[in-house]
Amino acid sequence: MKLLYISAMLCLLSSACKKGAGTFELEGQVMDDSFAIPLAGATVELYSVAAGSNQMRFVSSVTTKSDGKYAFSFPRTRSVEYRIKVTKNLYFDETVSINYDDLKLNTTNNVQCSTSAKSWIQLRIINNNPNANDHLQYIRQLGKSNCEGCCEGGMQHLYGAVDTSIYCINDGNMPYSIEYAVYNTSNSGILNQVSAPFDTTILWLIY
Repeated sequence: MKLLYISAMLCLLSSACKKGAGTFELEGQVMDDSFAIPLAGATVELYSVAAGSNQMRFVSSVTTKSDGKYAFSFPRTRSVEYRIKVTKNLYFDETVSINYDDLKLNTTNNVQCSTSAKSWIQLRIINNNPNANDHLQYIRQLGKSNCEGCCEGGMQHLYGAVDTSIYCINDGNMPYSIEYAVYNTSNSGILNQVSAPFDTTILWLIY
């Protein structure tokens, strides 16, 4: 019994038994939310984040096949977090964070990811009979927000003669809508369009 105890203590103290030992198996599938199908040809990158740092260290990279699946096998390290980054041309970049403590050894860890195709809405706004006192206000009701290329949230105001185009990025095959009103007139309402993936869809506002 004493010999077993000594052996166990030596194991705990040896580099072979340190916390970093072992290999994680990680797999999953990337879904295309715009078409509700697996996303083929996406680059899936794996990063680790060390304790006390937000800096990502590259671990490995794979490309999804026709079924959208990916898989990683990587050594367990002293990290607090791992991150999966999904990229593909004309798709939104997506990052999924994985807690170190949620990963298990001696089993396959499964993490699902998804992204959507980029599309654009052209807000085509024209005042057909302008005068200096005209005041149009509108606000986004539905559509992608808080991203690079997204249009501003909150109430927007345009005055006088208006003939402009405003471009807003959106998730493909998803609705984009605005509510508008022209001050001191009965002209108000809601306009919406489903944005075409990889293309620009025009939303007309003529007053």
